[in-house]
Amino acid sequence: MRHRILLLTCFVLASAPMAEAGDKDVRDFRYVKDITPALHFSNPAALSGWSGKLSSVVLEGTKGNGAVVPLEGSHDDFSLSAGTESYFRMSDRIAFRGALSWSHFQGRDMGGPVMMNPDMHPVNFLESDPATAGTKKRDTYGLEGAMALTLGPRWSLGAGLRYASGDQTKVKDPRFSNILMDMDFSLGATFRASDALLLGWSLHYRDLLEQVRGGIYGTGSIQYFIQADKGGFLGTVSELSGDFNYVPTQEHRPMADRRYGLSFQALAGERFGSELSVRYRTGYYGKKATSSPVFFESMGIEASYRGLLLLPAGTGLHRLALDLDFASLANDENTFQYVTPAGHTTIVEYTGRNRVLDRMDLGATLDYRWYAESSGPRPGATLGVRVAYAGRMQTTTLYPVWRKHATHTLSLDLTGQKVWSDGTWSWILDAGLSGLAGFGTPNLDGSYDSSASTSLKSFDSYLGRYYEYKTLPRAGASLGFTVARRFGSGFEAYLRISDAFTMLLSAPQSLPGRSRNLACITLGCNF
Repeated sequence: MRHRILLLTCFVLASAPMAEAGDKDVRDFRYVKDITPALHFSNPAALSGWSGKLSSVVLEGTKGNGAVVPLEGSHDDFSLSAGTESYFRMSDRIAFRGALSWSHFQGRDMGGPVMMNPDMHPVNFLESDPATAGTKKRDTYGLEGAMALTLGPRWSLGAGLRYASGDQTKVKDPRFSNILMDMDFSLGATFRASDALLLGWSLHYRDLLEQVRGGIYGTGSIQYFIQADKGGFLGTVSELSGDFNYVPTQEHRPMADRRYGLSFQALAGERFGSELSVRYRTGYYGKKATSSPVFFESMGIEASYRGLLLLPAGTGLHRLALDLDFASLANDENTFQYVTPAGHTTIVEYTGRNRVLDRMDLGATLDYRWYAESSGPRPGATLGVRVAYAGRMQTTTLYPVWRKHATHTLSLDLTGQKVWSDGTWSWILDAGLSGLAGFGTPNLDGSYDSSASTSLKSFDSYLGRYYEYKTLPRAGASLGFTVARRFGSGFEAYLRISDAFTMLLSAPQSLPGRSRNLACITLGCNF
């Protein structure tokens, strides 16, 4: 029932500006966003420069097969999503953006990570036995809204809210139930310094909370274990029983993650946009209560840069985008004991804190596209080159053992698209080639005291799969075909069918296969 209500709401809200959109020729939604720098800003006040009406509704289904997937992926999965997004000016002073989305995912033979977003957390939990892998189902819902108010010829204010919720369940013992809530709030202002220069700044607050609970519904005599990955797939093993270990079985335990940020923007005409952002991150795992411990506490700094340059060339357009990302994260583990004072209930008494993880992530992407006949509803042809780097370096310290782990990934994507149109019908063919290669250090281990005994474990099977997915060289190709039909000047519907195939160029040792295929069908409309 929730799915049907949300889908109906998506279509109703997306259709709201449609009655007034017929006075302009409809343009492709993604293309217009790509060539409008102000729509890439995180500052909601930047919407004040938007003067048109642009809306999209998309329903998409994807079928994936093949073992070249991350640890949280499935070799046999299916997903269905629906969403709508709109940009429009309500009056001379108010501009608005709204979006709604829903997605459903189902994957077979999924085990490994217990959390929904394992790559972003400072600590993760893994199933100890690959034989317990089962089907996982996940639903996510999203709501976004932003409004900009023009105060005069120079100043504008804006506010935005993005909220997402989700739930995931595993339907084979040991079973896990995850609940996700993610809220991102922003306030911003822009100042037009001159006809050719717009300056902006914005404040951001994000609160992400994922809660997890384990469960056993089958034979009670079988004991299941959880591996606590405290960094680099090094950690400890504990029983899945009661609420005293890392993953509880009676109530959900929260993994909290909060970010506080500040961003600066500059827009030179309509050709160059630039944004610099800095965020402080803090979080914890556990329940903040006198009788329940906080197991881990984390903190970090994030910084990013987004730049977009547009250069007209005759009837064509050159587009160059640069993204740079930096993130550091430190995670501490609390030491504690349970104490029961005479005549009182049991409480948690903390005795210390140890730094267990220092992590740094780096990312860089350079994306170039050339659009031919760029003044039409969509470009007559497109050629693109995308080069990206992603790196993660971390040190895990669990006395007396330490481990250094690093992965570096380089990728290259080549894309091309050709459009044939007679004004009412459009036929679009697109193709792409991709490649990826990587290097790094899966595990460099040492000990501060080689004579000391330890109960620490190295989760080598998961480490091998993770490292190979990040670094093994691969090549891929994609092909897609779209047919679009225009109804008058204000509405366009389209159907797209595409397929993408990836093959590892060397035989894996830990991944259970060397290929991956994604087939996708999309039904959508622009208005």
